[in-house]
This record gives sequence, C-alpha cells and structure tokens, in this order.
Amino acid sequence: MPDFDEAERKAFVERWITMWDSPTAPTDAMAYYTEDAVIEDKAFDHTYRGHQELHEYFSRAGQLFSDIRSVSLGVLVGPSHAVAQVHYSATVKEPFLCLPESSRGQRFSLYLMSLLQFAEDGRIVRSVDAYDRTSVLQQLGVLPATVLDPTPSGTPFSGTPSSG
Repeated sequence: MPDFDEAERKAFVERWITMWDSPTAPTDAMAYYTEDAVIEDKAFDHTYRGHQELHEYFSRAGQLFSDIRSVSLGVLVGPSHAVAQVHYSATVKEPFLCLPESSRGQRFSLYLMSLLQFAEDGRIVRSVDAYDRTSVLQQLGVLPATVLDPTPSGTPFSGTPSSG
C-alpha cells in the first residue's frame, strides 16, 4: 500500500462525497472504486458488486432523484479505512419500490454514515452505508409522521408488575 497521507485521503473522501451531486456521477464514481468494489446499503439491504452494478446504481439514482445534494459533516481517515458522516438530500423524480405517486416531487433528507475500506491503490474496495430508512419513508408519506408508543407492559425493570 502506498504511504498513507492523511490530508490526501481526507481530500479523496471529501471529493467522493460531493461527487454524488454531479449529473455525471455514474461515470465519475468509477474512478473512486476498484473494479470488484462492493457497496452495501444496510437500510434497504441491497448490495452492489463490481463496476457494472455500481454504474447501474449511480445511473438509477440519477433517474429517480433530482436536486441531489451530498454534504460532508465529518470524515475520519486511517491507512485502510475511513468513516464519513454525510447529509444527503434529494427530490423524488420517479416513485419506486414502495413509494406512492404522491412522493413525486417530494424532497427528503437523511444523515448517513459510510464506512469505506480502501484497496492498496487507494481506491474504495468496499462501502457500507447506514441510515434511518424509517425517517425517509416518513418524509415521503409512506409511513405515519409519528410512531405511536407501544402499549405499556410490565417488565422486571419497569417497576410495574406484569400481568400473567
């Protein structure tokens, strides 16, 4: 692995974050990833493998969303890994999966944590993304805006005797 330069690695990750905003992201993204790279989206339990699937993933995002904005809130880097905290927002152009037609034109935002693993050449070999799917679905009207508290039940820790 080349000598680790913290400032250079951090700048690479910052450029990767803002690359998501670009209309040319599907092509631009490939420069950041190894040919066998993997992106894991933990919130929706999807995994994308290799340049072809990654290119399709970025292309699909461009078809489904407009006004994409990706802002770094902080990056921690090391020789083989980085963690990026990102604020991501976009407007739904085309409803997909469980989104109703009423989501078209709706803006959503999320806070995302990405764990990046680097290959020896300094490109990303694995990205694991985690964010709150419920919040996104609430913003787009798929789920109610508030979640009701469950009916209280007694537990040994609540001080309330359990029935039964």
